[in-house]
Amino acid sequence: MATGKQAIDRLRLDEAFSGKFVHTPLDKCWKAKCDERLLIIDDIEGNTSRFATDNDDLGKALMIINENKREIILLAIDHQLLTNYPGGEADCAVFDERQFRFVEFKTNAIGNLKGNFDKATRQLTNTIKVFTDKLQNVGVSFRDSVTLSCHVVVSNSFPRSQAAMQNYQFEFATDTGGILLSFDSETIWEESEE
Repeated sequence: MATGKQAIDRLRLDEAFSGKFVHTPLDKCWKAKCDERLLIIDDIEGNTSRFATDNDDLGKALMIINENKREIILLAIDHQLLTNYPGGEADCAVFDERQFRFVEFKTNAIGNLKGNFDKATRQLTNTIKVFTDKLQNVGVSFRDSVTLSCHVVVSNSFPRSQAAMQNYQFEFATDTGGILLSFDSETIWEESEE
């Protein structure tokens, strides 16, 4: 089983994310854990995504069920690795050597569902493009190296429409060449083939 650093090295992320538009060096933007349950929040005060603690509002967290206790990396993107990137950026990514999931938190969203989900999917789509382009520049085919998926996390009190979410999922998959989009606040980290 690969370690977090090995997964980062395999994708050549340190090399890809250096120079223009990089806000903070990559090695300062990630942490790894291998707990059976991982909770990730977007810390508004700290201006970063991070692993949650018992003091956090867990109703606004993404829970990853990690039964095999794989080492999963949390890479803080927005206001950390990248900031004010043209087109916007996702809040964070969680990944190992085979799976890579971008996460956009809309837990403080108010107003209409359409405006918030439109913005979230634009940020996710742009972040996929940024990572694809930057990794291509260092000789890594991002889409061929990992299984990509995305999450939009909203608070439990945010009004939802199952039909609208399914439409967003279909449009997102169509626009991104088949990348799955989830609106669930809980996900299972599947065992991937090595």
